[in-house]
Amino acid sequence: MRKLKAASKLGFLALVTISVGFVVSSRQCTAQNEPTAPTALKIPPPVPITAEKEILSIHKQNGEVLSFNVELAVTPSQQSKGLMYRTEMVEDSGMLFVFNTVKPLSFWMKNTLIPLDMLFLAEDGTILHIHPNAIPGDTTGVPSKFPSKAVLELGGGIADKMGIKVGDVIQQRFLSNSGAAQ
Repeated sequence: MRKLKAASKLGFLALVTISVGFVVSSRQCTAQNEPTAPTALKIPPPVPITAEKEILSIHKQNGEVLSFNVELAVTPSQQSKGLMYRTEMVEDSGMLFVFNTVKPLSFWMKNTLIPLDMLFLAEDGTILHIHPNAIPGDTTGVPSKFPSKAVLELGGGIADKMGIKVGDVIQQRFLSNSGAAQ
C-alpha cells in the first residue's frame, strides 16, 4: 500500500511539473513583449564526497604499533562532512582531518550518529589531547587543548580500549614524521 501511495505521489508531482513547464513555455511563445516567467531551478543531485583511504600507524610509547584504515579529510568539503550520517564504524577504521597550518581547532558532532574519540595531533604526529566518546548530535564545540595540525577520529572508546595515550605518535604522510622511524 505504501508503494502505491508513493508511486501516486510521484506521478502527481510529475504531472504538475509537466503542466507548469507547458504553461511557462506556451506563455513565452505567445507573449513576446511581456517579461517571461522564470523557469524552475534545476538542482543537481548531491555529489558524494569520497575521501581517500590509507593505512595510518600509531606508535605507542611501549613500542607497540597499531594500524588503522583511515579516510583522509583534507579538502574543505571532506572536512565539513566528516563522519556525519554514519551508523557504524569498524574498530580499526577512522578519519584523519589534516589542516594547512597548526592552529587551535574545535570539532562538533552535528549530524554525527555514533560516538567518536577525537585525537588532536601536533605537526610531528604526537597526540596532544584525546577527547573520548564525543556525544552523537552534540553541537557543543570540542576544542583542542593545544594548537594542532590534525585530528584523528576513531570510534568511541577505541583509544581507551587499545591503550592509546597522549604522547603516542601517529605516523602518516601528511605529518612531518612521514619518513621517520619510530
